[in-house]
Amino acid sequence: MESKSKDSATAGVSGLPLSGKEHVFQEKPISLAESKRELQTDDGYTLTKLSQDEIVVDFSDQSAVNPPNWTARKKLYNAIVVFFVVINSGISTALPSNAVPFIMQEFDQSGNALKNLPTALFLVGYIMGSMVFSTMSETIGRKPVLLGTFTVFVLATLACAFTPNWGFFLAFRMICGLAGAAPQTVVGGMYADMFFDGRTRGRAMVTYMSAASFGPILGPIISGCSVPYGWRWAFRIDLILTGTTWLALLFTSETFGPALLKQQASKLRKKGGSNRYFSRAELRSDSTFSTTQLIVRPITMLIFEPIILSTTVYISIAYSLVFFYFQAYPIIFEGIFGFDVKSASLTYIPIGIGACSSGLVTLCYDLYYENSKKLGKPWTSSPELHRLPLSCISGPCVTVSIFWLAWTANSNIHWIVPVASGLVFGFGYQIVFTSLLTYVTDAYKTYSASALAASVVVRSIAGAFLPFTATPLYDSLGASWATSVLGFVSLACIPIPFALLHYGAEIRKNSPFCQKLVADEQRARVQQV
Repeated sequence: MESKSKDSATAGVSGLPLSGKEHVFQEKPISLAESKRELQTDDGYTLTKLSQDEIVVDFSDQSAVNPPNWTARKKLYNAIVVFFVVINSGISTALPSNAVPFIMQEFDQSGNALKNLPTALFLVGYIMGSMVFSTMSETIGRKPVLLGTFTVFVLATLACAFTPNWGFFLAFRMICGLAGAAPQTVVGGMYADMFFDGRTRGRAMVTYMSAASFGPILGPIISGCSVPYGWRWAFRIDLILTGTTWLALLFTSETFGPALLKQQASKLRKKGGSNRYFSRAELRSDSTFSTTQLIVRPITMLIFEPIILSTTVYISIAYSLVFFYFQAYPIIFEGIFGFDVKSASLTYIPIGIGACSSGLVTLCYDLYYENSKKLGKPWTSSPELHRLPLSCISGPCVTVSIFWLAWTANSNIHWIVPVASGLVFGFGYQIVFTSLLTYVTDAYKTYSASALAASVVVRSIAGAFLPFTATPLYDSLGASWATSVLGFVSLACIPIPFALLHYGAEIRKNSPFCQKLVADEQRARVQQV
């Protein structure tokens, strides 16, 4: 546990810690074990003198300020609050979907293409924001990025509720998307920061992803149920939710270890009037902040990391299908079955229930995996077999559910039959999300925010533009064949997790990012000798 805790923030270094509040150094190198026996800090940090001008600040063993060593209560508070931040971001994505006809009517707008713009521009903002905020969080820390962007998100939501015209409304929606992108990329990294153990991190992320999937589903339900009282009430309700979450976010803590060490080094520089104190990240040439790095790292990982590319393709298809459904469901249930707006919005509930139920299945599999690992089963030595088998099952579930919806969307069939397909769809697409994203987080660890950003960029592009095809597709092919087109697309993605099961280990061996993480872990183990 010692080596894991230290490695989660920075590579372990041997040297002399502080004793009490005094800075004590020794030129002669001593082992880490000797330093732990003789001098233990009382503030959670150690100092190592590399040269006359460089003193490295690091976490002491079992340091209470190191996020993996936080108390369960502190971890739980931070995990729950950032979970609700993600929920709020998800709600806002499709919040206007059922209110758009009323918004367009008030602002004298018309045209099928325009009704997709509020959601599309939100996702365009996602694209821009995710490329910047992910790497920024790996440079200046998670909390400054998350708190700053969520503050803008709350203000933009307020602006949407009181917007005077269509143009301003679209501009504020893009700002919401830009700021709302941060939780989607940063929160995964925060969970990786706090829960270093693979089992705990996996279970925490599965729980949060399964529940967070209800966010995009709640958006259309809120707008569908509130439009009888005026479309602005959809954004007023969302404003209440975001404002409450923002207050709770103020009391969260920084989770990124290197950022905490930078802060401590800065405090020591100010306190001692000396510029000799540095964190290890500040001494590394690749840790400096630059605009180029913000954009280049996610793109580089997307292009040159086969794991990122393949998982992103599958996740993007599943993600865009959800937003396509936001356009297809009104066509099917209002047009074919004669539902009103409020009733049609409730048909999304089975999708959310199916998505939430996926978490239970994932946790059951995780327990089976852990028990098999304790028994020494050979297959448990493969990380791919820890995360990917469920996605091999969930892929066919997505495809079956789409064809189910396609060929039961008929007025001669009771409406409950196509509605029930949402249970299978929600279950399938959510497990695709959780299994593949957790696999990526495990593989890339401290680079997970950039890895997730690459996924967010592509899936936001797909989610923004695929819904534009809904109305023309349904007008041309009819409900059954138009929906079946999506089924064939999802069918083509089914082999992806099977390929990763077979080739994933070899791909990670050749990945420069994964190999850098391995080198850091080996260096930390050497320092324990």
